[in-house]
Amino acid sequence: MRAAMVCGIISGKRACAPHARQSAQETRQWIAQPLATRDAWLGQCVADIGRPRFHARLLEGIHAVLGADHFSHLSYDPEGRIRHAAAASVCNQPLIDSTTDIYVKHLYRRDPNYPLVRDGSTPEAPARSGADLRLLGMSPKGIGDAEYRRVLFDEPGFTGKVSLLGLQGGHRCYLNFYFSRVPLDMGHAATLLGQYGSTLMGLACRHDELAFPQEEEKEVECDPWSALSPRERSTAEWLMEGCTAKEIGRKMALSPATIVTYKERIFSKLGVGSLREFLALGRPPERRPASLGPRQLS
Repeated sequence: MRAAMVCGIISGKRACAPHARQSAQETRQWIAQPLATRDAWLGQCVADIGRPRFHARLLEGIHAVLGADHFSHLSYDPEGRIRHAAAASVCNQPLIDSTTDIYVKHLYRRDPNYPLVRDGSTPEAPARSGADLRLLGMSPKGIGDAEYRRVLFDEPGFTGKVSLLGLQGGHRCYLNFYFSRVPLDMGHAATLLGQYGSTLMGLACRHDELAFPQEEEKEVECDPWSALSPRERSTAEWLMEGCTAKEIGRKMALSPATIVTYKERIFSKLGVGSLREFLALGRPPERRPASLGPRQLS
């Protein structure tokens, strides 16, 4: 079954999704509000661009007008690898953090939208000249990958998501809004995101530029992993495979405490502050461990 409920093209501020219904009572009530009141949250987002509060602030606005409870912001390089990720929730931050970690670490290539994220088009959603933004809807019922649906929708209690996919400076930006306490109304979402989609994407891309100011410098380096010692690099490779400090210590005949020390050095040298950011860097260009593949989710 097809996972995408809607694949619309947004140019500027108008949504061209053919199945979007724009007669919802909520939409009419929202449009009737004074412009200054309706758009006040956007100004708050602008004030927090480049700051840790940005994603929470953006979600607060979307939650108020659309009902989404959770948000993930993923940035991809031209090869389709995740560069960095962030998440926010209005009701359960640990839940969206955990779900995003699993997605980044294990399942992002199994996202039904991944071919579109990676290539910009699929047979069902061919690229269109002049399209700068796509609006995508996803329902758990339409996901054919049972494990993907169970881990990323059923277990966390997500009833659906609506996504914005855009291209900026050669990198793809993927904004996902998840629903849990209210159902996703795709017609309502298409109306609101049709008006605000380009603005949201612009804010997210600008946030990336400010939050990761060294990104361009890192990209021109041949191998950012070259700063690691041989043991640190081996440790990093095993971490990238999903191994714990105890497992890595056993493989390298070192204590778990030593591995933790190596991990701290790795994060410092690579300029990352968390395991999620480290995993988002992607695998090193060579010397991958040969005897252990990625760990499977139970």
